[in-house]
Amino acid sequence: MSEAVVAVSKGQKRARTRARLVDAAAALVREQGFEATSLDAVAARAGMTRGAIYGNFRNKEALFLAVVAARWEPIMPPFVPGAGFAAHMDMLAEAVIAAMPARRLAAVGAASFQAYALTHPEMRARVVAGNEAIYRRAAEALGQAMPEGSLPMAPETFVRVMHALIDGLMFLHALTPELVGPEIVRAAFVAMGRGAMASGASGRNAG
Repeated sequence: MSEAVVAVSKGQKRARTRARLVDAAAALVREQGFEATSLDAVAARAGMTRGAIYGNFRNKEALFLAVVAARWEPIMPPFVPGAGFAAHMDMLAEAVIAAMPARRLAAVGAASFQAYALTHPEMRARVVAGNEAIYRRAAEALGQAMPEGSLPMAPETFVRVMHALIDGLMFLHALTPELVGPEIVRAAFVAMGRGAMASGASGRNAG
């Protein structure tokens, strides 16, 4: 067996191990929250040793950042060059609605992780750094896809506003699905699209 084949095999095994650990941690966090989930419990749920965790993750925080990345990844449908702002808002609404069932299952874990980050400066700093990187990539993609002047605000600001709006809708849906359902999500993004169109028309008329 060649060294290249051995390296690929080891890489695949490592990826499978990491995936099993992330799945086990996600399940436990969903059941009992971030703070109450121990590495011993994660290892037992995954059918592995505690050493397997440290062989793949530096510490508990690194493992649970991987859980967040896998279970609460940003909702960012592909931007379509030439499509207007309202059309993009429609696409984003449908993407958010499609993600609602999975996000509701992950809400306990996500909320407990945020509570942990709020009280642990090192973890909060890692969240800031991770979000900054996501915002930068999203703003670049959005700036390239959307015609200049079609956004109601700078791309860098817009992606942060959308993140706050989406997470707020998701958490309220998880807590009160009877009050914040798909129709509320759709209404929010439709209003965003119409508001931008009205603002653009007003600016053109004023000019």
